Amino acid sequence: MKQLILTLSLLIYSSFSISATVKINIFGSVTAMPCEVDKANYQIDLKKVNIWNIRDSQTSPWVNFSVKLKNCPINTTGVTMTLSGVIDPINADYFINNGTAKNVALNLATGTNKTIVKNGTKLTSTINSQTRSTEIPFSARMAGYGSGMTAGSFKSHLEFTLSYN
Repeated sequence: MKQLILTLSLLIYSSFSISATVKINIFGSVTAMPCEVDKANYQIDLKKVNIWNIRDSQTSPWVNFSVKLKNCPINTTGVTMTLSGVIDPINADYFINNGTAKNVALNLATGTNKTIVKNGTKLTSTINSQTRSTEIPFSARMAGYGSGMTAGSFKSHLEFTLSYN
């Protein structure tokens, strides 16, 4: 009899049990993170240049600098950098000077062999698999246009985009 009462009470309690469905959503994302650029902004000082040293289509001395990429993803083997800036209206090989000096422009080149870098130039670099980094060397200088040149400030702005392999 005790067993019958126990069985009946279990049936009664189980009929009052409430069943609920609980959903568990698990999510995330897998992304291809790029290399980190060593600096957010680059300030390249071309120093003071005497107007007499760059008149008549002459140039100032080269100033070397590099754009460094670090902490690249393990499977990243290379990078392509595309440079853009405002083309100088007098010489399409140069970038415009936004400063107050007249008839002077930015002459940009690769740092290794001084190949001229123009607007839209694509440069490639291999990522070192051990250090997961690379360095893209450049050289910059002022280029004068002759007797109409005036003294003043020199400023030029360039941007680049990076594509990874």
